[in-house]
Amino acid sequence: MVITFGVLTISDTCADDPVKDKSGLELRNLIENADSEINNVFKGQVLEYKIVPDNEDKIMKILKQWSDKLKINVILTTGGTGFSARDNTPEATKKVIEKEAPGLSIAMLNFSLKITPLAVLSRGVCGIRKETLIINLPGSPKAAKENLLAIVKTIPHAVDLIINNKNNVIKTHEEVQRAKIKHECSHVNHSDDSFKVGNVANRRRTSPWPMISMEEVAEIFNNIKWNNETETVDLWKCHGRILSKDIFSLCDLPPFPASIKDGYAVIASDGDGLRQVLGGLEAGDTPSLVKLSSGFCVRINTGAPVPDSANAVVQVEDTKLVSKNEFNEETEIEILVKPSEGQDIRPIASDIRKDELVLRKFTKIGAAELGILTSCGYSKVQVTKVPVIGILSTGNELQTAGEIPKPGHVYDSNKITLMMLLREYGYDSIDLGIARDDESVMIKVMRDAFDKVDVLITTGSLSMGDRDLVKPILTQVFGTKIHFGRVNMKPGKPTAFATCVYNNINKYIVCLPGNPVSATVTAHLFAIPLINRLSGNYSKPTIVQAQVSSSYRLDPRPEYARVILQWSDPEKIPVAYSTGNQISSKLLSCKHANALLMLPGRTDERKDVKEGESVPAMLLGFDQINF
Repeated sequence: MVITFGVLTISDTCADDPVKDKSGLELRNLIENADSEINNVFKGQVLEYKIVPDNEDKIMKILKQWSDKLKINVILTTGGTGFSARDNTPEATKKVIEKEAPGLSIAMLNFSLKITPLAVLSRGVCGIRKETLIINLPGSPKAAKENLLAIVKTIPHAVDLIINNKNNVIKTHEEVQRAKIKHECSHVNHSDDSFKVGNVANRRRTSPWPMISMEEVAEIFNNIKWNNETETVDLWKCHGRILSKDIFSLCDLPPFPASIKDGYAVIASDGDGLRQVLGGLEAGDTPSLVKLSSGFCVRINTGAPVPDSANAVVQVEDTKLVSKNEFNEETEIEILVKPSEGQDIRPIASDIRKDELVLRKFTKIGAAELGILTSCGYSKVQVTKVPVIGILSTGNELQTAGEIPKPGHVYDSNKITLMMLLREYGYDSIDLGIARDDESVMIKVMRDAFDKVDVLITTGSLSMGDRDLVKPILTQVFGTKIHFGRVNMKPGKPTAFATCVYNNINKYIVCLPGNPVSATVTAHLFAIPLINRLSGNYSKPTIVQAQVSSSYRLDPRPEYARVILQWSDPEKIPVAYSTGNQISSKLLSCKHANALLMLPGRTDERKDVKEGESVPAMLLGFDQINF
């Protein structure tokens, strides 16, 4: 971007003899000369250059014209900032600007004081009018140049802020943060979780993040709510979605008296005996087409509307054919059992009444719910808006499946596992690729991710390695709040959860370990519950008691072991069978697992769980349970 400038020299002397204006020309040369100090910082172009006398009205007129009509980015005035009677530049500027920028004036004053104590006599003002930055500089060529160079590095960012150039603003903030981080990393005894690059020997030996319990994690997640954003979705596309408001029936169900049986609609007071058959009514027929009188009946099918003149239905099993016509149609039957009024008739609204509450807000829409919605007259429904989710893998060792194997590399299995796991829960996600353990690469990838997604799920780069950059980047570049950075659990101790506001939008970050088992287990325990809550799904996981089929030596941390639950007898609790070696890198231990066995942490009183004992188990999906 080329920054546009206006240079305004304010001087009675120069206005009478423009050749005497040295300051204005010095400023023009600084801005437009390719070899000047300014052009090392930004590209500038002088659109307007003018000389006016020390007259307040004339100064104000030019400032307004250049800012309001020409929309110049920066106006530099030189002259008229001293103590003489004709020095009116600050007064004219104050009447024109809408916001003051005193920091620029202070920066220039501090710089000038290093050169001369007389700088305290300068009264220059800086401020903003509409989308233009106005800067008062001293009148001497040397002082004007020195003051401009004192603030030159801030001008591009100031212009971006004024014209709301969001991308450049964000980029500048990140560059400043990166510079701060690298500066802090140059100190051995840094006090925060800064980058370890180039400082391996002096990296932290203990984590700065306190280890919290799963109960504390639950409290943090319980404070996260759906953001009230909704969308209207066709019924055929809303399976698995969450209702955003209570649903009231649009009609009575049934909307007419309906027959419960195949048989005959009759007048109950006629009792048993012979009846003349007028014809038949099928489902979908109009009931008013048939009028019954005493001694007559009409054949009727299940679900068909009962004529207004009938008040009972006799099932076909309780009748006998008496006669038929040449078309093989019934003409007379005998009713063998005396009917009662209302017999085998579903009254209007006997199932659901119009305006009755049928489904509550935050109900998850399944097959039965879709049937209810359709029966109640809905073709579309308002549901909670699901957050956009992105999956990012990190690590120099990762490569995409299908590529030729590289030495020291492994295929990235986490991404497909997590994306398919989310799909099993009804959530689509975006593949954000693989980020190398390089701060500049990771910052760019994360910035691009925040432009696309509401929930960022990362795997890897979380532990105590010198290339574990995720948490430092989140806190120091993006200003996220880390709600927790370690959890007292196994596997998945370094799991982290963070939030930030990016471009005025709330962002949620779940950082999962890189080991495949740890990533899968923690996705069930952290990522899915978070996304559920953001989607308005406040349901809790199903936890049952399970009998272990083998002994477990307890770890100091509570452990989530992958197991297969099987019910051999409906009257007994299920038996939990281990899926094998539970180390965090062995993904095969997740195969066929339908539950996580919730083993307690080891204590002096309890060091193991013996075969046959029962412990809680969290179900991972009813469709996987073997009965």
